[in-house]
Amino acid sequence: MRLVIVGAGEVGYHIASRLSRERHDVTVIDQSQPLIERIQEELDVLAYCGHGASATTLEHAGIAQADMLIAVTSSDEVNLVSCLLAREYGVSKRIARINDPDFQLSRLVDAGRSIGIDLLINPSQAVAEEIWHLIKSPGAEEAADFLAGQVKLLSFLVRPSAPVAHQKLRNFAQSLTPDQSFLIVAIQRERMTIIPTGSTVIKPHDHLLVIGKADRIDEHMHWFGVMPRPTRKVLIIGGGRVGLQVAQRLESDPIDYQVKLLERDATQCQVLAARLSHTLVLHGDATDVKVLQEEGVADMDAVVVVTNDEGTNLIAALLAKTHGAHSVMTLIQRPDLVPLVAALGIDAAISPRLITAGSILRYLRRGEVLSVFTSIHTEAETLEMVAAPRSKVIGRPLRKLKLPAGIIIGAVAHGDEIVIPGGETIIQAHDRVIVFTLPEVVRQAEKWFSE
Repeated sequence: MRLVIVGAGEVGYHIASRLSRERHDVTVIDQSQPLIERIQEELDVLAYCGHGASATTLEHAGIAQADMLIAVTSSDEVNLVSCLLAREYGVSKRIARINDPDFQLSRLVDAGRSIGIDLLINPSQAVAEEIWHLIKSPGAEEAADFLAGQVKLLSFLVRPSAPVAHQKLRNFAQSLTPDQSFLIVAIQRERMTIIPTGSTVIKPHDHLLVIGKADRIDEHMHWFGVMPRPTRKVLIIGGGRVGLQVAQRLESDPIDYQVKLLERDATQCQVLAARLSHTLVLHGDATDVKVLQEEGVADMDAVVVVTNDEGTNLIAALLAKTHGAHSVMTLIQRPDLVPLVAALGIDAAISPRLITAGSILRYLRRGEVLSVFTSIHTEAETLEMVAAPRSKVIGRPLRKLKLPAGIIIGAVAHGDEIVIPGGETIIQAHDRVIVFTLPEVVRQAEKWFSE
């Protein structure tokens, strides 16, 4: 596939890196010469310095031969014009990142369809959805649902005292009951992503991707040093777009959450109070310890820090954790700072740029792939696919399939039955399967499940 990416910031860089590793033909456009030089030095893609909303620049980048345009600059206007020009050049698929939530809600725009855009992505909505999943999965760094919510994918940081630390996976598996309901499918160790085998040793400070049956996975969290408790009391720090949408999401949830929202700007507090019906809106500075203590931070099951200032987010998250909050998650704009969050003892980092990139990758995987999860801690992608009747995975035990290195099967749904597979598991036609794969073998994984 030939793709043109407009925008070489963190979102554009991340998408270009993933797609180039999958051997797609990728061209990146950006006005910043330093960003273009970084792309040229680090990735196997073409890169042009120029304005993404310029027809001349797009022509130089080969827009007429492209199958897809992805516009992810920081400017909504540039992204929209790039997509409109791409339509005139006959590009069949067009994706735009749009930060203004009101634009997407316009009847005239109709979520992009009426102006020829196939996918509009609003980062604040995507981030709010990610935070909601984390609130529903206490103790996890990341969370996603598969197979209509019957299977959960969670990410955990291995604490030095965790029972699983220093164990070989095969020895760990022997200590489990025969009806095991979870599987460790990927490990991030410093900058290396590992698809594990039986001889892999789990080390303290590894990030583990774990898949399991949704109704039983909580039973096994103690293996990773995690002792979750139900989340009911939530403090949101920051009343911008993300904070408002998280509060609205919690208000619409069947669970009766007790939500407080702390915002520094008094005028914005009035706006929030008018738009929220069951959330207690408070005016105050989250970097002031007295304010946090007065609002009962020590009694909070979860603290969500989502101001527009990264320094404030880190300070407020550290103060909340230090003063007794059970679980703390914070918004981090720079992906290179994500590892720092775990080192500081904060429970989860949320990267809007990587979440946005993951939303785009999910769209690109459509077809045989039903859904996708892209982890911010590992290079692995999680694909939910249907086994085609004449695919190579049908009818043989998994131990005999000889799947390419970098691919592991994490769950199989046969009708209403969910199976966390072992070596003797047999995939049947039309089964839905959760597959973990490294970027360089994603296309091979898709071929194994297609006819």
